[in-house]
Amino acid sequence: MKTKTKYRIFVDYEKEEKWLNEMAEKGWALESFRFMRYRFRLVEPGMYTYRIELLRELPSHPDSKAYMAFMDEVGIEVVDTSYRWVFLRKRTSDGPFQLYSDFDSMIQRENRIIQLYGTVLLANFVVVLANFSNPVAKWTILLNIVVVAMLAYAVQHHTRKMRTLKGLKAIGEMKSSD
Repeated sequence: MKTKTKYRIFVDYEKEEKWLNEMAEKGWALESFRFMRYRFRLVEPGMYTYRIELLRELPSHPDSKAYMAFMDEVGIEVVDTSYRWVFLRKRTSDGPFQLYSDFDSMIQRENRIIQLYGTVLLANFVVVLANFSNPVAKWTILLNIVVVAMLAYAVQHHTRKMRTLKGLKAIGEMKSSD
């Protein structure tokens, strides 16, 4: 079995998802993920479609276990998990693979992502402030500033996306009330 390892960092799950699906189109199926490290195996090109989901709780939580068991029942495989993120795939031959079909659930997803990124952003910002007067921790400050900048971008991106979804929902509600 031929395998390949790629190292990437993504702040935007949609770009990560797009990249995973491009890899799948070339015949590389994701087998595992660990911080920035993606391991693939060679399969038939276009065999799988991937989605990435942010669980409400850690994968070990009963609600998350129930969700992942449900995914398995409907033919969606859990490839791997990382913190609250879960990498899902479905055979492309089984039809389209969308996790959400309504605005409310899409808005809730974006809100969960904003909350997660905002919490990590705040923690890193506190570390920057705490280490500001420590000359030994200069490299830590720089690393945390980079993380803060990346997360600030992600929070802003998902906030815009959530506003767009809310606007589209409102438009849909106005049309249905006419």
